[in-house]
Amino acid sequence: MLARAQQDAVWARGQAQNELRSQLREFYPAILDAFARHKHGLCSREARSILTAAPTSTKAGKLTRRRLQSLLKQAGQVRGIETEAERLQEVFKREYLHQLPQVETALGHQTSAQLRQLNSACDNAEQLEEAVTQAFAEHYDAPIIRSFPRLASLTGARILAEIGDDRARCANAGSLKAYAEAPRSPGPAARAAWS
Repeated sequence: MLARAQQDAVWARGQAQNELRSQLREFYPAILDAFARHKHGLCSREARSILTAAPTSTKAGKLTRRRLQSLLKQAGQVRGIETEAERLQEVFKREYLHQLPQVETALGHQTSAQLRQLNSACDNAEQLEEAVTQAFAEHYDAPIIRSFPRLASLTGARILAEIGDDRARCANAGSLKAYAEAPRSPGPAARAAWS
């Protein structure tokens, strides 16, 4: 149940991010440019921290390097803060098309509302991921599932959720491998459990 709830939370986070990105594309492309290459995009803590402080491009253009550094630190970044703040400031100072001030303010309020939804979705996904990994670590079949190559705790929990803990469901290690679509042979623990 936890693995499926976490997957649903990841999908909800993706939907919230897509809705926010669609909104920002209309009036605040600088923030999209600023985090286009970031692994987590708008879901990154840095992007969300800056969007909270500056929900419009006009406000972003007024952010000082010192303020950007502070926001990056608040988001948990520990390395390259000065360089990143300089890069962000350069992106925010570029020329972009702007909406009329009242329209931009209204869109900024809408962006803040969507950002609150994204923050909630990110928090939900993170909390459920912690719960899944903890529950998976306590499960008696976790060492067996983890013996499959390239399976981390979260992926292992999802595999376990699909397989279930009825060992009679798979006749042998080979059928378990086929079901799990593992790229290589199951590890020794899995072979021993299903032999």
